[in-house]
Amino acid sequence: MQNFLEKMMRICIFLLSIFVFCACSNKNGETKLVNLKTQTLMFSQKQRIVNESENNESAVLILAYLNPILDNPSSDDIFVLSITPDSFKIIDLSIIINNQSSEISELARDDILMKYLINNDFTRYFKIRRKSISNERNFVVKICPFPYDCFELNLEKYSKSLYYRSVDVDTQYN
Repeated sequence: MQNFLEKMMRICIFLLSIFVFCACSNKNGETKLVNLKTQTLMFSQKQRIVNESENNESAVLILAYLNPILDNPSSDDIFVLSITPDSFKIIDLSIIINNQSSEISELARDDILMKYLINNDFTRYFKIRRKSISNERNFVVKICPFPYDCFELNLEKYSKSLYYRSVDVDTQYN
């Protein structure tokens, strides 16, 4: 009987160790990608525009600043603008960041930057790039989606999260 209990105890310890190992090694690539997409939301702003001539059809534009979460740091400021739905008619798009023009290109579905974004089959993505200016803390982004009115979005270069120190007070809030 003693021998049987020892064998059962060893089997239980073995199964428990396998369970603990599997639970600890659950940080797979998919979990990391979800975390990246969540971090992108901290550096995003959105705006809704309405096409009054087409039965009030509307679209949501989301601008995300990607530099704080990129795996490989970039010397340029990199943003991604997403337009949902992708069928929304925009003839021309211009973006000015802190009174400085930017380079705009449509983002391919297999681009490396897509891993930072919440992917949607009904969304068009645009990569916006401009030379970084190191002393900037905030971005005033003027987006002009012709034929609609221009609008501004305000983003921070460094997010005011609970995990960072406040600039105003030498106090940590976590």
